[in-house]
Amino acid sequence: MMGELPPAVCENLTWLAATGVWHVVSHNHSALSCADAAHKRKRLAQRGQDLGIPLCDELKSAAYAVGSDGVQTVALLHMRGHQMLDEEKVAVALGAGARRMESAELEERFAVGYGLVTPFAFARMIEVRQLFDESILRPYFPPHTMMTNAGHHEVAVEFRPDELVSALPNASVADIARTSDQQVPAEHTLGILTGNGPESGRLLWKRIDDAVRASAEVPFRGDIGLPRVLIESAPEMGLSMEMEARLAFVRPAVLGGVRRLCERGASVIGIACNTTQFFRTDIEEVCGEHGAQFVSIVDATADALRARHVKEVVFLGIGAVSDLSHWSDFRRIAGEFVLHRPNEKLIEGIDDLAFLVKQKGVGPEATNMMRNIVNQAAASEETAVLVALTELSLVVASQKKSRRQFIDTLQILAERMAQIYLSERAPLERSPAGEESADTSSAGRPAPDYA
Repeated sequence: MMGELPPAVCENLTWLAATGVWHVVSHNHSALSCADAAHKRKRLAQRGQDLGIPLCDELKSAAYAVGSDGVQTVALLHMRGHQMLDEEKVAVALGAGARRMESAELEERFAVGYGLVTPFAFARMIEVRQLFDESILRPYFPPHTMMTNAGHHEVAVEFRPDELVSALPNASVADIARTSDQQVPAEHTLGILTGNGPESGRLLWKRIDDAVRASAEVPFRGDIGLPRVLIESAPEMGLSMEMEARLAFVRPAVLGGVRRLCERGASVIGIACNTTQFFRTDIEEVCGEHGAQFVSIVDATADALRARHVKEVVFLGIGAVSDLSHWSDFRRIAGEFVLHRPNEKLIEGIDDLAFLVKQKGVGPEATNMMRNIVNQAAASEETAVLVALTELSLVVASQKKSRRQFIDTLQILAERMAQIYLSERAPLERSPAGEESADTSSAGRPAPDYA
């Protein structure tokens, strides 16, 4: 394969192999700018698909002439693709004034074409300094590699930044990127507490993954795009079905489960249970001790209702949750939304349905019971139905279509947890504000040479 590649690519790959830097070579459609290249890169055997990589994982490189007009040296400046150079920081790091070299100048002096400035192209030129922004050596997201061109617009190379910096003869790390672009994102680990019943936790996990896959802001690129998830399934969570009588046992079960998730490394905690939201204040305290964030079903539901402009719903939950008095954390939003509680007979039916699902799973009997309860609780099909019981969530999930408008708190929780996870990644998919196109300037000439 090496013989089929252009000479510049072969030289670069030979250097990488000789230094022992781990790397993977791939081919992509022609790309001239960082943003364009990141969109077209192939990583982890994407089977011919242009799924791309996050912009932060594309290496951005620029060549600078350093010093006075009489005596000038050359420095390559490298950063992540979503970043911009801070010219004041660059002057300090270089110890002299500097100007970005034009593409024609690079072509004439180094035979490096437009959009092909890479560390490898200058690796054998010891007189050329190579400065990497310090954020390049900080871990972002799996697989913790970066990519750039290998000396050709259609050939890319994936590498580990720390290995590359160590192998280059005249490389150093400096603070050269704009401070606002240097924040290292949190790689959130999601923690799910379940057990009432355990199926609800499994459904929550699946829905989180589904929400990540469906994101419009962050392209889904396979397994490495999904969150790390920790599950704590505590059988004692089932005691919350009789909260009032078993409070002394439920509280330590919930807080103990949350604490174990935090100690295992969860940074975002969600509970696949509507009843135990009652312990919100205590849960937030435990999470706070470990620097974790608790995602309240109640708060997320309120936000979802506002976003959908829903003011009135039929509220389906077990008695402790739907009575909106002492045991229900949903009482906090009862003043803003009209939450219609079914009559006591239907509440008993909801409790029976919950235990049926626990015992036998979701089947025709559970589906029919659910249909009867909903028809009696909400006579009009136009009335929104808020499902605040995870066993009911399981029944709703089993149905392909419904004329009813079901608002499922477990789905809402999944979307909120996915959004928190994705919020760290979304900004790293976009070009920095104020950056001009790297393809051409307004006059149609090549813009400053970012590779």
